[in-house]
Amino acid sequence: MNALSTKPILLTKTVLMAGIAAWMSIAVFNNATDPGTNRYLLGLMLEMTLLQDEPNGLGAGLLWRAWSSEVAPPLLWGIVAVQIAIALYLWRGALTFGAAAFSGDRVALEDARRTCIRALTAFMTLWIFFLCGGLWFGYWMKQGAVQMVHMTLLIMSVLFIGFMADRRGERPEEA
Repeated sequence: MNALSTKPILLTKTVLMAGIAAWMSIAVFNNATDPGTNRYLLGLMLEMTLLQDEPNGLGAGLLWRAWSSEVAPPLLWGIVAVQIAIALYLWRGALTFGAAAFSGDRVALEDARRTCIRALTAFMTLWIFFLCGGLWFGYWMKQGAVQMVHMTLLIMSVLFIGFMADRRGERPEEA
């Protein structure tokens, strides 16, 4: 028997990492095959169009921060490049963690855990960047659903990092 079959928590962590890697890969695929949607949303945010159209002057004091929507296409492709790197890093974490868990090699498992935590930290950083960028452009006032996705992913990232760092249930004496 291998460590993966005797320690269900290791399987759970492997599946979680693979699931996050798959989610990020799908996000990359969606951004690459339907760039128009995100270019449009980025353009609205960067130009602050929704705030300019606000009849009650909501966010009017922030409008000096607006950028041209011409920045949206290169920004989107920059984001896609970062997302590709993060997706690959997450896959690396998932595969190395699963292989180490299967082998039962404690040193390999700790190395893989560090890889997973670094990959998840990159994932978390992406959502912090989106939240800060969105706050700069006032997207929370008119694009609350987008902000909630970013906030949810940030919260999930923190929880994933904590789960991957937690070693309880992995040691033989805890079987």
